[in-house]
Amino acid sequence: MLKKLILLFLLLLSVVTAAFTIDSKTAVAAEEVVDSEEVIDSEEVVNSEEIVDSEEVTPYFINDFRYRKVNVKTYNEWSGYKRASDNITTGKGGGSITATKSVTFGTDVSGAIDGLGISTSKSITSSIGYTLNADPNTTVYMGYRVYYKVETGTREYYDLVTGKVLKSNSYTVKVPQHGEYKLISAK
Repeated sequence: MLKKLILLFLLLLSVVTAAFTIDSKTAVAAEEVVDSEEVIDSEEVVNSEEIVDSEEVTPYFINDFRYRKVNVKTYNEWSGYKRASDNITTGKGGGSITATKSVTFGTDVSGAIDGLGISTSKSITSSIGYTLNADPNTTVYMGYRVYYKVETGTREYYDLVTGKVLKSNSYTVKVPQHGEYKLISAK
């Protein structure tokens, strides 16, 4: 047991000695690479006569052009109805009708809106299985519509430095907020 412990100690000592020897050789090699005469004096790097007056400095912009919204107006409006069921004809006692189709309304965009930060990912979908009661002696179907928040305006591409408008276009974005079902007479 003692022999194993001594052997382990000698092995560890040899590894440490080898690592120290390699590290000293690397340090000597590094000293040979850097010559102290070649080190640059800090006065050579910055010459005080070459410093430019702050009045001569002009700003330099990266990406001088931007998009902006102008003449923005917002209002709300309902969409038209989309069919969410087949027709049902009721008798004297009336009846109920259930939505058998799902209807989706997404964000509606007309005109270019790139660069304005407007999201177009919102959509609303009706549910299958929603039920409404129908009046007696009628033929109806179930419709679904959404309430839109509408934004209209002008998108301008302009120079950030001069303010000059380079191009513009009008746009309209309709974002669905919520929906409603309604019984509609089938003709």
